[in-house]
Amino acid sequence: MVPGDAGRFDAELDEHHWLGHRMVGETMRYVAVDYSGEWVALVGFASSALSCGPRDRYVGWSPELQLRRLRFVASNQRFCILPAGRRQNTASAVMSRTLRRLSADWVERWGHRVLLVETFVDPSRHLGTCYGASSFLFLGETQGFGRRSGRYVAHGQIKHVYVRALYRRSTEVLAGTFDHPLLADPRSPASVAQIDFNTADLTSLIRRIETITDPRDRRGVRHGFATTLVLIACATLAGHKSLVAISEWCDSSSQEVLCRLGARISPGTGLRIPPSYATIRRATMAVDADEFDDIVNTWAGEQADRRGRSKAIRDATTSDDDDTTDPGSADSDPDDGCETTGADLVGVAVDGKAVRGAKREDGTQVQLLAALRHDTGMVIGQANVENDKTNEIVAFPPLIEPLDLTGRVITADAMHTQKNAAQLVVSKGGHFVFGVKQNQPKLWAQAVEVGNSIDIDRPEFETESRGHGRIDRHRAWSAPVSATTSFPHASRFIIVERESSTLGDVRVSIETRFYVTNLTEADACIEHLLRLVRGHWSIESLHWIRDNTFDEDRSQVRTGTIPRVLATLRNLAIGIIRHTTNRSVNIAAATRQLARQPDITLDLLGIPPLLCK
Repeated sequence: MVPGDAGRFDAELDEHHWLGHRMVGETMRYVAVDYSGEWVALVGFASSALSCGPRDRYVGWSPELQLRRLRFVASNQRFCILPAGRRQNTASAVMSRTLRRLSADWVERWGHRVLLVETFVDPSRHLGTCYGASSFLFLGETQGFGRRSGRYVAHGQIKHVYVRALYRRSTEVLAGTFDHPLLADPRSPASVAQIDFNTADLTSLIRRIETITDPRDRRGVRHGFATTLVLIACATLAGHKSLVAISEWCDSSSQEVLCRLGARISPGTGLRIPPSYATIRRATMAVDADEFDDIVNTWAGEQADRRGRSKAIRDATTSDDDDTTDPGSADSDPDDGCETTGADLVGVAVDGKAVRGAKREDGTQVQLLAALRHDTGMVIGQANVENDKTNEIVAFPPLIEPLDLTGRVITADAMHTQKNAAQLVVSKGGHFVFGVKQNQPKLWAQAVEVGNSIDIDRPEFETESRGHGRIDRHRAWSAPVSATTSFPHASRFIIVERESSTLGDVRVSIETRFYVTNLTEADACIEHLLRLVRGHWSIESLHWIRDNTFDEDRSQVRTGTIPRVLATLRNLAIGIIRHTTNRSVNIAAATRQLARQPDITLDLLGIPPLLCK
């Protein structure tokens, strides 16, 4: 017989018979039984050691953070294999199954998770083999001191220190400057946004904004230009939609908030003074929109790249999941049949948006063309469109030119299915997936001909999703582009059929769309071509959030560059919230949370606390 799952130890048992002495602090006791119900092992956990050099160096936390977060570390103080369990692999099997449930049990009993487990092994009595077999990491040796009556006393019993992380990023969470959502009480109502401030190098954004050119005349300047812009950014992040609302947020800010932002000190009162509405309006009008866009969007692109590199490093160095899911479950099966060709391709969606309320004197609307990464939802480029929506074609090259397109795939609707656009993307080392419609009549005719020749009953790839009161099915095929086509670098057509049904599986609509790409079969399989096609929706999601959460279409601010600057700040706010939470977070709820907690808004932008008088 083999050991069964470890269970909570609730039976009456004299602790001194198997623990030797009473464990202190937060404790958890388990008994492991085999299939016949016979006890095979006893495991005891308690609060961690107050100080342990090898462990503290491994985590990398400061003494202050150590005192605050020590409770998220548990110590395996007792592990006893009973006579009935003395057989091969019992110890490692019991330990791994106990650790798999330890954090959840700790939440139920003590109200918080356990992120790290430590244990001490006396080398004169044990080799620690079972800990090595249970993926514990050997860190080093203790110095032979013990805590007695509040003092450290040398006892000479040097022990080996082992630790085991229960979450992939346990050490990063424990040593992070800001509290990670894993450290919150999981039994209380969750923080709406579940913001992890440690995921982005936000202080670098503030430093870059401080380098922006101040075009104002030096005479009469009272408020710092960068300080005013950062105040506007903070107010936008808190969900405020107009210059009036932004000014009111600044006026209601506490002295601590104004101090952290470096607001001006009144010579008469010695208090911090926020900029007035007129100052905010003048600063927003004066800023060079191109320079501001370049600073904000370059920073956003770097953060997206940084996050992608960190994810790749984590995936390469660990096989643990972010939760305690069994590595042997179906979710982690490497042989699940999923194609990997093209999995590393990053989509960049390009699309334009009109700020409908911001009409110029000639009646035209402010138009902006943006480039957004599919994976992070962050805008990495934005350009102004002059006068008319059809001029998006003219704005495409200035938007794409500064971007690094290596390993990137530009996705765009049929308006940008232009020969010059394809040439530009490929010349910069990128790929494209463009929609095909009748603005390219020859290409459209070829696509329709190919679509009529496919086996409609046998899609190359198919997905089904349920949500929002409907069932969506996507079926995809690919076919080579004729060698006679004049569209540059075109390699394959992508045919996508979308069927929408009710939850009772009654068809509501069905449509077929055509796309052209330069990605060959060696570059990307049909699964990832469909992923790129569907990922283009992410920029439509951004536009919907700007219209509904920030009420952009009803904004009548139209003077100078103000509409563009505010749009850039809205893009930044949405990107930061997504970057520090997850893609499915409710942006409106997150902005309401940040409006209630202005100090967290500053934390989110990486503005450090200051000691102010």
